[in-house]
Amino acid sequence: MDELIDSFGRKIDYLRISITDRCNMRCIYCMPPEGILHSPYGRILSFEEICRIVNVAAGLGISKMRITGGEPLIRKDLNLFIGNLKRIRGLNEIALTTNGAYLKEHAFSLKEAGLDRVNISLDSLVPEKFLEITRGGSLENALEGMEAALSAGLEPIKINVVLLKGLNDSEIISFAGLAKSRPVHIRFIEYMPTHLGEYSYEELFFSSLEVRAILDSLGELVPIENNCRVSAAKSFRIKGFCGTIGFISPISDNFCSSCNKLRLTSDGCLRSCLHSSKSVDLKAAMKNGASDNDLAVLIRDAVNLKPRSHDLRAKPAGVFSEDFSMCQIGG
Repeated sequence: MDELIDSFGRKIDYLRISITDRCNMRCIYCMPPEGILHSPYGRILSFEEICRIVNVAAGLGISKMRITGGEPLIRKDLNLFIGNLKRIRGLNEIALTTNGAYLKEHAFSLKEAGLDRVNISLDSLVPEKFLEITRGGSLENALEGMEAALSAGLEPIKINVVLLKGLNDSEIISFAGLAKSRPVHIRFIEYMPTHLGEYSYEELFFSSLEVRAILDSLGELVPIENNCRVSAAKSFRIKGFCGTIGFISPISDNFCSSCNKLRLTSDGCLRSCLHSSKSVDLKAAMKNGASDNDLAVLIRDAVNLKPRSHDLRAKPAGVFSEDFSMCQIGG
């Protein structure tokens, strides 16, 4: 089988796909309060187009994909789409990231369709704080979604917690408590600048190093020896815990040297880095009659555009090259 190797020797085998830029929440780090100007439905990739792209990408060495949004569970017939993806040769893992609001309703059908595992975004365990951060979300729905995912066997279940100073930094011990009582993997994620909403980056940033200092009170954080070489998260166990604790630290502990991802936006643009605006428009290429061989060439072009690293730490405070919404790129 072919492999995708970028200009810096990294093997690219992971594709994240945003299937919609729409969401039922307005999280403060993802969307402005008024929402965004959504792409017209005709511009959003169809499931058939996505399956075609994934089939070509799998032939080039992509073996793992993650479905994201927006909120992917608002798109109809997602289980049928997953079933079609499952039949693509070479694709070994299909995962999904969701805010959990509709997971209680869909967890079992998604598992039956072939979904392997799920990540749940959960930024507070206090109902009022959850409501504030998500601008309207229900903590009860998200927790019920987590329990449904556990019951359905969508494991390992990863709980993504975006660290937000002054909003959820007082809940570190509570989040760790989820991993103590349940086989879930809590992942604390450093906030990255996106120029959205009423909070500045300086106001919200809370380092993983600060979280680790807080967690010391629970016991020794023991590194997991089989940490994946290309994983963005550094994971640890605490004695007596059912699950694990992980840290994704793009600012304080840059992991770009092991990045293995491409990102397909909901409107069909293939990006090699979350923090680079360079992309290849696969939607337009298909509309203009591109063959599968043509798509393969374009995918390789996107890989060649992959930078060595983001430069978030090198930029002056408050100065970033691009405003964007996570829901348009897939997080």
